[in-house]
Amino acid sequence: MHSISKKIILIGGGIGGAATALALHRNGFYPVVYERVQELKEVGAGIALWANATHVLKNLGLLEEAKEMGVLTTNYQFNSQKGKELVNVPVDGFELPVIGIHRADLHELLWRKLPQKQFVLGETFERFSQDKNKVRAHFTSSLTAEGDALIGADGLRSKVRTELFGFKPPIYRNFTTWRGLTSHVPDTYRPGYIREFLGRGKEFGFMMLELGRMYWYAAAKAPENQPDAPMVRKKELENVFQDWFYSIPELIAATDETDIIKTDLYDRVPALPWSKQNITLLGDAAHPTLPTLGQGACMALEDALIVTKCLLEYPEPTVAFQQYESQRFSRTKSIVEQSLLSGQMGQLAHPITVKLRETLMKLMKPAITDSFKSLHAYRA
Repeated sequence: MHSISKKIILIGGGIGGAATALALHRNGFYPVVYERVQELKEVGAGIALWANATHVLKNLGLLEEAKEMGVLTTNYQFNSQKGKELVNVPVDGFELPVIGIHRADLHELLWRKLPQKQFVLGETFERFSQDKNKVRAHFTSSLTAEGDALIGADGLRSKVRTELFGFKPPIYRNFTTWRGLTSHVPDTYRPGYIREFLGRGKEFGFMMLELGRMYWYAAAKAPENQPDAPMVRKKELENVFQDWFYSIPELIAATDETDIIKTDLYDRVPALPWSKQNITLLGDAAHPTLPTLGQGACMALEDALIVTKCLLEYPEPTVAFQQYESQRFSRTKSIVEQSLLSGQMGQLAHPITVKLRETLMKLMKPAITDSFKSLHAYRA
């Protein structure tokens, strides 16, 4: 192994940034994460960590703890708006488990394994400068940090991306999503199941998290940036989903108003480059995707492992980041495109096209099952 003492600056302390910092730290690098918020925390939502993601957790030495903090998932069930099963996909056929976990629990699991001094909070990235083989990050507080490489893990509207390639807004995909958390468990919950319901231009799903917490998510076609008052989100959802499968309005009614989060959905057309010399992008900063395949955080975890492996194999960060791009682009492009297609299918609203979609899903069950297997069989 070559001499490893490189300082890697990471902008953004979310799941992707924290996982990358931990992977680098475990392999002898000196990562320092700069995060603009004053307190490290993730929003109140759940995620499914598919086998491609739990593979990363295993490599980071976190899998057993993640299993204790989450709930094992065995099936992904697609249903009609009224609750009729369309497709039931087993997802427990891999050598690694699928885990439903709260984002905040996963985030804490990642960052608590890193020395506290390597997380710098309350610093907003402004720009970078490059000098020979060094890079400097400049922050709005006038702080300057110097390192051997810089990784932008600062999300959908990445400032590092803008500084690298100029401002280009992400693409709104005509969908708004709501996410909620409640202690109410409907009598239709099936242990190990993620249940998703598809209607006319709308979707709803729910899954169990640890400690009896039920996480649910909803999506509907909507104009971008609709005026929103947090204290009417619940009423709005109750109206939208009032005639759906009975457990759905039941879950909404059981959720506290403050535990409902509303977010417009965006992505970008997959494109390279992500890097310039000793600076690169990771996670949503590089390849934002719609959440329809549940792969956003999973891809960020994959990125963390691959970029670390490339930095280990290639001592020069510029070369390492080129290799990282070449190894990751095809995979991430495919997922972004599949997620968009899935989202477009979910936007179908005419009764005839919705009925056709349901018929096709039943007929295509083997193909859908194979697609799940292929997606989750990837090992970074």
